[in-house]
Amino acid sequence: MPETFLSARNAKVEPHIEGPPRLSDRVKNIPDQRAGKQFDFGIAGPPGVTFVPAVAALDEFPIEIWERLRAEVLAKKGAHLLQYASSRGDPDLRKALATYLCDYRGARCHPEQIIITAGTQQAMMISAMALVNRGEVAWIEDPGFYQARRVFGFAGATVVPRPVDREGITIARPSKQRSPKIIYVTPSHQFPLGMTMSLSRRTALIDFARTCDAYIFEDDHNSEFRYTGPPLPCLQGLDNAGRVIYAGTMSKILYPSLRLGYILAPEQLVEPMIKIRAVMDQHSPAIDQATLARFLTEGFFLSHIKRMRKLYSDRREYFIEQFNNLLCKYFILEPALTFGFAAWSRAQIREGLSKFAAALNSKLN
Repeated sequence: MPETFLSARNAKVEPHIEGPPRLSDRVKNIPDQRAGKQFDFGIAGPPGVTFVPAVAALDEFPIEIWERLRAEVLAKKGAHLLQYASSRGDPDLRKALATYLCDYRGARCHPEQIIITAGTQQAMMISAMALVNRGEVAWIEDPGFYQARRVFGFAGATVVPRPVDREGITIARPSKQRSPKIIYVTPSHQFPLGMTMSLSRRTALIDFARTCDAYIFEDDHNSEFRYTGPPLPCLQGLDNAGRVIYAGTMSKILYPSLRLGYILAPEQLVEPMIKIRAVMDQHSPAIDQATLARFLTEGFFLSHIKRMRKLYSDRREYFIEQFNNLLCKYFILEPALTFGFAAWSRAQIREGLSKFAAALNSKLN
């Protein structure tokens, strides 16, 4: 070896003090205050009883059926499922989802309009990247889903919270305000207040989007679990102008770590959105997609929803009863708000509310 490499023991090493990294404004502006060990947990937080909304009853998931279907698709398709997959998504899954959405959600679509995603959050990001330039306006509901604010802000949009009333998001705006490029709504079950957007507000929103050349992002979360009144068709089914981007997720229906969702896109946006998905992460896991396709086509999905609807309804009633028993002197419970806590068992509901009541009593009395 050259002598210069052998004389390193005589070199003087100066201590190097690392300063704070130079971060982009995009990262600095993320409204997330977590640090250190807090990143070790998912959005539900550390193990224990919490009331994070819209978490499925994982103890009731038919894991034996899921594992059997998974083994069967692997046995049938083998190494094909281990290769790179389509950024559009598994064709059998897209066909099954299109059938389900038309038959049970009142959508109007065909499989070529379906793009498989890693969940609703990625669907929002794809939509924002496709439609919103930096500084352009995105409307979100206020109060509303906190991840919508994060995603649209991260994509560079100017996020404008819009108040909601009993009919849904309010549309009227001062003439000097800039028109939105995308409008995020939860019309089937507003998050977190729980009201359903009225038919008149739905048609007015579609007309408004068409007039100002905007798109509506319809987050149809938890529409399968409606406890009062008949199920309502989705906003996309009313859209004759190609202005509604419909998004759904399996993570809140089946289990959270199943990172599978979908976009039902207007035809003119399908190919741009597939290109964006390909840049992000290519595709969702092919094995999970094939398993979910079988779960849908063989009827297990609908039977699971039917069973969970009954279970969640019972737990919801128990939550209301326990809340009123333990906390009625502090709060008046609006029943529409309780849809997100239906997944927790009776024991978890009782334990969580009892701890909350005890903490309030010790602090206020």
